Formats: sequence, structure tokens, C-alpha cells
Amino acid sequence: MTVLDNHHFFGMLEMMSPMKILLLGALLLPTYFCIAIWKRKHRLGMRRQTLDFSKVQPLPEFKPEDTSPYPYRPWTAGKYNMTMGLRKMPADEWLIIDSLYKEEQVLRRHLLKTNRQGVMQCLPTAEKACEEALECIVNFLIERYPSQFKLLTNRPGFIYNGITARNFKITKPYEQHPLEVAAQLVMEDINLLLQGAGNDQLDYCLCASFSMAPAGWYLQERIGWPIWRIHGPVPLWEEKLRKAMQKYAPVKCKLFRQTDRTRFFLGLKIESPVQRNNYFIQMDKTMFQQEPFPAASLHQLQVEDVHIRHERQTLRRLPRSGAVMFMVRTYLTPLTILKEEKQNLFALRNAVSAWPAEMAKYKGRHAWGEVLSEFCGTVLKNYISEGSIE
Repeated sequence: MTVLDNHHFFGMLEMMSPMKILLLGALLLPTYFCIAIWKRKHRLGMRRQTLDFSKVQPLPEFKPEDTSPYPYRPWTAGKYNMTMGLRKMPADEWLIIDSLYKEEQVLRRHLLKTNRQGVMQCLPTAEKACEEALECIVNFLIERYPSQFKLLTNRPGFIYNGITARNFKITKPYEQHPLEVAAQLVMEDINLLLQGAGNDQLDYCLCASFSMAPAGWYLQERIGWPIWRIHGPVPLWEEKLRKAMQKYAPVKCKLFRQTDRTRFFLGLKIESPVQRNNYFIQMDKTMFQQEPFPAASLHQLQVEDVHIRHERQTLRRLPRSGAVMFMVRTYLTPLTILKEEKQNLFALRNAVSAWPAEMAKYKGRHAWGEVLSEFCGTVLKNYISEGSIE
């Protein structure tokens, strides 16, 4: 608006009665907010053409074989409180590599060969997002791990994975599906969520996934599901986490009719990726678990059988497709390891005991709880009597 336009506009206001000015404001204000939200929504996908990893700190001396998996302990003692637990993700920590890389890549190639439909799915609407996801993964890896991942100068369009000694075509025409290539570069499972791919145009749906570590579900069934349906079986999710998503939402506007279950994803900015952790306990060390976890052990359960299954999850938005890239790294930790971590073992027992009844049933505490309790009693007996926990 020019200076002359401003002068004309304010001149008109001076000629109007206060009541008419209030009425005009009441009419224009909702329009202003709707336009602001529309602009914000489109900036999420149009601000950049690719993610910027120029500030990622390279690790030229990095050696995967000497890097132990990070000892996440995502539980705390005290009253149970179900939250999203989101926190800012440092730019350097998006894709993490450790000494289990080779072992898990063997499993990934085996699953692609023997159970491709069970480990990888991609709907037609997600093809472009898969290409963009691969591009972003490649750009991060060559920046963060320059000794392990290199673009081949003698073979344009190829990347060399020095850990597995394999080359991959990363540009069209692809030799393998982009999602398949991406899965053979990282340790995380890859999920791409797109809005408007389901029956409700507002819902974010799972449109592409490589999942090496399903936890009691079949990818073939879940592909295409909206997020709220995927989390449907989780106790308290509807009452707790769905409401929590509102905190990350933009202002409501009838123009888009944003629902509580979608507004967190609408508010996820390209430049602000986040991460969270969760955990539960299982009675073996199976990583690729499609069948629901058994309600009871098929044999006399031993403490050595019990493993803590915990996930590091990251969420970030891709700039071109607008897809939400949901990455999940799954760790399996034997319960017996906590014998040397008494404070963590104490906190785990406390946290598990604090689960509400419906959550305890969902996580199968009835199947392994007695073994956990006996192990904690044996290990923590003196520790508790000394009162060294604050």
C-alpha cells in the first residue's frame, strides 16, 4: 500500500462513525488471520527447495566400529505422566551411526529379499517425497560422515557407502526405489507422512515407510492410515497426546478447519526438527516383530530373556513435498545390563510400577513384571536400604 493509499484509507476512516469502524474491524480481522495462516502453511513447503546442512559439524575421524550405541534410558521415577516429550533436535544429531550398523544392514537386506512387502511400502502419492527424502539423507551423510559416505566423481549420480562397500544410484533413473536406497544408508526406519492422502483431506497419513523394527504390527495393513488410527490402540492417547498436539498448532481458522489431530504437523517448521524417546519391555530380542507380542512367555521366562525396547524418534518437514519425515531408531537393551546401573534400574522399576492399569495391560506388564520385580529386588536390595537415591 502506497503513502497515497494510506492517506485515502485513513481519510475514509475519519468519515465513518465509531460503530461502523468497529463493524469493519470485526469483518476484516478474521480475514486477516485466515490469510496469515494460509501464508504460513505455504511457507512451510515453499521457503526452501532443500534442507541446509552446511552447519553440520563433520566427523572426518569417525569410526563406526568404535562407536557404541548411545545408552538412552528414556524413563524416570515418579508419577506417570503421558506427554509427547518433544525436545529440539540438534542439527548434528539427525542420523546417528554406531557399531551395530553392519549387523543391522545385513538384516535390512535380508528383509528386502525375503519379506519386501512387510518391510517397505510406498503409495503412488509419496513417490516425490521418497526422492526428496533420499536427497536429504545423502546430503546429511556426506556432510556429517565424509570418510564413510562419498559422492563418486567417476560415476556421477552415485554414492559410495564405505561401511558396507556398496554403491547406490541416487538420481533418476534409479536402479532401486529411492526409499530402498535410503534404508541402506541409515540406521533409522523411515516414515513419510502426507496430508490429504486419506479420506479426510486434513489428516496426515502414512504414505511411505521402510520399517525394519515394527513392534507388533504389519506395515501392509498400516500403510495409508491416518496418524490418529495408527495410535488408536494406545491407552490415553486420545485424551492426553492428541490434546498436547494443540500446543504446537497455529491459530484456528474455519477456512482450513484444522482438527486437533492434524495441527501439530501443520505447525512443524522446516527449520525446527524435533525428537522424542519412548520404551517398552519385551520377552526376547526380536527386532522385526510383526505379530502382536505374546500375552505370556511360551517357556519359563528368565531375566536374560527380558529386553528393553526403546526408540529415538525424530520429526522434520521436507521443504518441497511438505511431507513430515518421521525417523525411528530402535534399540534392544538386555535388562541384565542395568545390573551395573542401579539408579537407572531403580527408576525403571518405579516407572513401570506407576503405569495406569490400562497402560500396564497394553505394555504386557503381567507377562514379565514378576521377573523384573525379582531381578530388581536382588540387585537393588542394598542400594535401597542405603537410601542413596534422592
